[in-house]
Amino acid sequence: MKLIEDESGLSVVVGTLLLIIIVVGSVSALALMVSEAQKKEMERNSLRIAVESENLKITSLALKTENLSDENWSTLRINVVNLNTEEARIVGININDRNANNYTDGVRDYNFQSQFPVPEGASRQIIFNLISNSSSNFTSSLNSSFTPPLNISRKDPIRVILFTSLANNFERVFLPPVPIIKVNVDSEIIANVSQEVLTLDGSDSIDREGTIINYTWQGDNFAPGGGQKYKTNNFTTPFNVTLSVTDSNGMQGSTRWTYP
Repeated sequence: MKLIEDESGLSVVVGTLLLIIIVVGSVSALALMVSEAQKKEMERNSLRIAVESENLKITSLALKTENLSDENWSTLRINVVNLNTEEARIVGININDRNANNYTDGVRDYNFQSQFPVPEGASRQIIFNLISNSSSNFTSSLNSSFTPPLNISRKDPIRVILFTSLANNFERVFLPPVPIIKVNVDSEIIANVSQEVLTLDGSDSIDREGTIINYTWQGDNFAPGGGQKYKTNNFTTPFNVTLSVTDSNGMQGSTRWTYP
């Protein structure tokens, strides 16, 4: 009975219980804070890994004109492959320092509000209409992808940048072929007569993004011809010669050379 009547003893018990409650609460709050911090750190690491793992590659492009004689491209198509194990989403595309308003996969139109998905391990095709009201069936019903229309000639380099939802960007530059001319004039016996023969050689021409598929030779004082090498004995000197080369992307390069 003395213990019950001793209020100081009861105060000690109550104080101890309160201290225990406070300590337990503090530990729980601290544990919760640590858990939240760990969760946020895990989320940051997961995002960092996702950003670092994202890997889109622009593998090729194809170009088309409205008419064979046109100097500027009307439509452009790029092929993109996703080398990651997670889906990538394209939120914007820049071509030659111009942002595209819209683009298509040939079925559906996309823009900033409608992100372009590239599934994991898959490739997709993205198509742009470079001019207004193109009648080309290379695109769907898509109007011009650029305002004003984007003028790219056969001889212009093409720089493509893809922007993704993870704030990555993937870039590739497609360069036109570089023609290189070698000229030689030798004496050859033709029909028992020694004649001067002109040999034009473009086999050293360079293409970094594809394969050169066409060589065209033109000159002031001889008939035009084709092929990597062109020979003629029907020419006069001096003369100017122009070599134009076209690669598998349709891009062109030309150079002019004067002899002698």
